[in-house]
Amino acid sequence: MSARGRLPRLARVLLGVLAAPLSAQDRLPADLERFYSAPSLVGTPPRAVTWAPDSRRAAFLWAEDGSNTLDAYVVAIGAAGVPERRRLTALPRATVPAATAPAPDGSPLGYTMWRAQRAALAAELDNGVSALAWLPDASRLVATARGDLWLVDATVTAPPARRLTATRESESRVVIAPRRALDGATLVAFVRNGDAHVARLVGDSLHEARRLTTLSREAAGVEAITWSPDGQRLLIVDVDRSAIRLRGIPDYLGEETAMPMVRRAMPGEPSEMRRVGLVDANGGEVRWLPVTTDRFDVLHGVQWSPDGRRIVLDVSDVFVKHRRVLVVDGADTDTPDVQPVVVERDSANVSAEWQVAWSADGRRVLFTSDRETDYHVWSVPAGGGTPVPVTRGAWAVFGFAASARGVFVTANAGRAEERHVWRVASGTGSLVPMTRQPGTHTVSVSPDGRWGLDLFSSDTIPPDLHLLDLTRADATPQRVTTSPRPEFARYRFAPARYVQFASRADGATLHARLLLPPTWRPGTRVPLIMGSAYSNTARNQWGGRNAHPLWGLDQVLLEQGFAILAVDVAGSSGHGTAFRRRIRLDYGGIDVEDLHSAVEWAVREGIADSARVGIWGSSYGGLLTTMSLFTKPQVYRAGIAGAPATNVWHALTGEQRVMLRPQEHMDAYARASSHTKADGLRGSLMLIHGMRDAVVLYKDSAWLTQYLLQLGKDVELLTLPDAGHGWDLEGLAQTRFAFRRMVAFFRRTLLANP
Repeated sequence: MSARGRLPRLARVLLGVLAAPLSAQDRLPADLERFYSAPSLVGTPPRAVTWAPDSRRAAFLWAEDGSNTLDAYVVAIGAAGVPERRRLTALPRATVPAATAPAPDGSPLGYTMWRAQRAALAAELDNGVSALAWLPDASRLVATARGDLWLVDATVTAPPARRLTATRESESRVVIAPRRALDGATLVAFVRNGDAHVARLVGDSLHEARRLTTLSREAAGVEAITWSPDGQRLLIVDVDRSAIRLRGIPDYLGEETAMPMVRRAMPGEPSEMRRVGLVDANGGEVRWLPVTTDRFDVLHGVQWSPDGRRIVLDVSDVFVKHRRVLVVDGADTDTPDVQPVVVERDSANVSAEWQVAWSADGRRVLFTSDRETDYHVWSVPAGGGTPVPVTRGAWAVFGFAASARGVFVTANAGRAEERHVWRVASGTGSLVPMTRQPGTHTVSVSPDGRWGLDLFSSDTIPPDLHLLDLTRADATPQRVTTSPRPEFARYRFAPARYVQFASRADGATLHARLLLPPTWRPGTRVPLIMGSAYSNTARNQWGGRNAHPLWGLDQVLLEQGFAILAVDVAGSSGHGTAFRRRIRLDYGGIDVEDLHSAVEWAVREGIADSARVGIWGSSYGGLLTTMSLFTKPQVYRAGIAGAPATNVWHALTGEQRVMLRPQEHMDAYARASSHTKADGLRGSLMLIHGMRDAVVLYKDSAWLTQYLLQLGKDVELLTLPDAGHGWDLEGLAQTRFAFRRMVAFFRRTLLANP
């Protein structure tokens, strides 16, 4: 039976399995080894939804076997609005070698064994298909997979993909001209070796690949390319990182110790530079547009107008204090004119959750701004004028899509911890709900505004795609994918409670996500873990803060008897402009007070044992963890800091949005750098850090460990030699190892009576 005929019944059966109640004896205990083994218990979330020009089909990437190797799928919308899913590619899976190590090869370090381990990790992390682009007739797609381009038929189930390129260099950022050329060929643009190329797709073959730019040089090249609506020109974004200083990241895993040099800027140093230009599809010089006032300006968004005559760009300084929304008029001529239609200057701004797009008719520019109470959609005439609000209210917009059927916004109206999609009623600005199930909805809207593909998850439901009829507010979502393995239903995942309380520092309302152990009863106090500490953690979505695979770790800790509390600290989104700006020049200050406020609330509510409180977080969360332990030893007994940003002078240049230039704010950088307060540690601290980390330098954790041991403090450093910044996302063996050590640490330091 084909997948087309099987999908509706399969979805109903698995939905029933996922929803079926199980008795306590049928539930499986939390299992760290199973939670972080392949195939994934919760499956592989679908991603990269791409709508066909006719709005009747959408492609996406998924691995229904729960592996990391993604294939291309398509969902076609039948006459009755019923989704029909088909798998379009069947890439061969890389074979993961057996876990047993080969015999030593006689070399001093056994490099045959090492190469086998590297091969196993590469096979596990093989991503398969990485991107998809539709041809104008919506019958075929070009896929990017393993560095080459492939042609895929969207009308047949699992057809053999045809390889279009087989080069030593990788092709990426493929885009398809929206119209065929006069001779019937389809123009395909892509980036190879840092330069933009264009080729003609005739039948099943790619011909005459031509280099359009000569920008590639050391640390520079084309970052993005976009076709004009008529398929005659390409917009080029060139990034140049040559001004960034080279720094060494030691590599101890080769036959000899090496010192690879990486470009890594720190606050106050030159950062990357971008240019925006236009080039004809048939070649010629790139015409660079005068859209930046400083060579280090940041480009936040760019889009062609529907008629291809204009371009809108969103640009700011590196500190995001001076924003310009620019319209390039005459983009279809040799003499385009650039004019600002929105200028925002705000020395207190700390964030850039900005989006810019054209209205469906191309007469107005829509943009998000927090110029009033929070981020909302605004509109301004394309020729300039006074911006007017499209949405308003005591809630925030996190993204929007403009279509002929109206503007759709993703917002947290009604529930701060949720994300729903709404249609903005024309003329009134009122919201019509398109999603209702509690959780987080991320909807990709079809070009005609009729349909939406909704990636939905909640505290207890892993992410999957559902089809929405956006013409009906009461339409029932129809499941497109079912990612969790059948055994998922045998585990119990605790629902979260969302709570509010006042900050002890300034009275601001704080929002938090609370998980209670299954044995907890009112009147009993349990050890409390604050974490994963970070901004934007109080979310009703799978895993809470889903930048980390915390769903399984949290469940293991809950069954060990810990309560877990995560709070949206200062700087978090969705709680108002004033709340977000509390963080200005104050990393490790007001945010640490917010965490302390959460501990006090849990103690007042009779949940937490005040003598057994721990904290953990990674990156910025590592700064929060170390600063909390160093400055509030009476509150925290133990903490784990992963890849901790303990030295803000060594942060990335993007942190200047909050901290500004260190040359003018040395005292603020000293206050925000937790290593300056390390002598305050009284409890136990574990540091976890990958030696390949180029975001937060391993050097900082090595330095802090040495300093703390000289001070006689209780510190341990868990070094991951092959890990970058995402130490819990870079191989299951590494994830299991680190999480086992974390659980053991908290058991040792918090479960025993003080």
